[in-house]
Amino acid sequence: MAGDGTLMGLIGAADNFGEPTPYINRRETILGLCISFMVLSWIFVGLRLSVRLFWVKAPGWDDFFVVLSLLTMSVGLASICVATKYGLGRHLLHLDFDSASAFLHSFYVFNGSYAMSTALIKISLLLQYMRVYERGTRLYNICRAFIIIIALWGAAYSMIAWVPCVPVSDYWTVFYEQDISGLRCYGYGSQSVREFKAIYESHAAVNMVLDLVVMALAVPMYFEPGATGRTRLGLVGILTMGTIVNIFSIWRFAATIKTSAATYPTFDPTWYGPSPIVMAGLETASACICASIPVFWGPLLASASHLLGQIFVTKEVHVTTRHFDSSEAVNVVEMRGAPQGYNEDNDKYVARSASRLDWVGKDGVQQSCDPWSK
Repeated sequence: MAGDGTLMGLIGAADNFGEPTPYINRRETILGLCISFMVLSWIFVGLRLSVRLFWVKAPGWDDFFVVLSLLTMSVGLASICVATKYGLGRHLLHLDFDSASAFLHSFYVFNGSYAMSTALIKISLLLQYMRVYERGTRLYNICRAFIIIIALWGAAYSMIAWVPCVPVSDYWTVFYEQDISGLRCYGYGSQSVREFKAIYESHAAVNMVLDLVVMALAVPMYFEPGATGRTRLGLVGILTMGTIVNIFSIWRFAATIKTSAATYPTFDPTWYGPSPIVMAGLETASACICASIPVFWGPLLASASHLLGQIFVTKEVHVTTRHFDSSEAVNVVEMRGAPQGYNEDNDKYVARSASRLDWVGKDGVQQSCDPWSK
């Protein structure tokens, strides 16, 4: 069947068993990267939500979409971890039917989750920009236009990912069908090599371009005349993380092109898939972190500065004896932060300033004097 233009015809078309095992194909590498980035993304999004919900009490649609992206991204990363149990990182021909079917089932969940999460996080970032840019300005309208474009793009590819075959179960059994002429599969489930490559490469390419556009739309904020130092510092953070997101996106695109979506030199998705699959998962996790940094950075920095200020401020205590014209010797305890006290006759006083003492005597009459007057 080799050379018939189908994926099944490419299985075993070339002997790639002698290829050295890439570092990214190791199970411990995949689990370490996916779990670490998932935990970090939950921490950063949690900090973001705590600021928006409980600190400034101003949640928005951008928070809603970042939560949706976080949830779908987590499902995707969990699916990658599960897939390592069923052959991700090994050769397809080394797997039995049950393992290969379980791998395809796990990958199906990841692929659908990724198509959703990568679109949702881009929408969240653009909605976040729209909270900064003035309504009706050119940049505001550009953000709104790209939200519509990304929403349509994400919906289309998500539909293709979640329904690659009718019935859907054919997706994870298609490679073992004796007769594929009756299969109703397309896009990600297509048996045509050309169509299969086109769907993966087009999504990776468009995703890479949209990531660059979304990052570029944040740059003008840095040069806003009223931008403070903290705001610019937060933007440096978002641009730095945005660069990392784009590195993952470009890496995924390059890996997809290099192996023609795991079809060259032979169709071996479990062997050639780890690099683009893991990069896709890390891309969305990094994007969630990127979207959260500018939200909690300012309040967190202000809180840290206030806390450090309290730690390094000392309270001075001076005990002195002063004689007043009222012939009363008053042991005055001047303590900053504690302006009220009592004199030797147990009369309550309140220190109004450094040169004035007010107190209430036992008879209930308020009295005062100037310690420095004669």
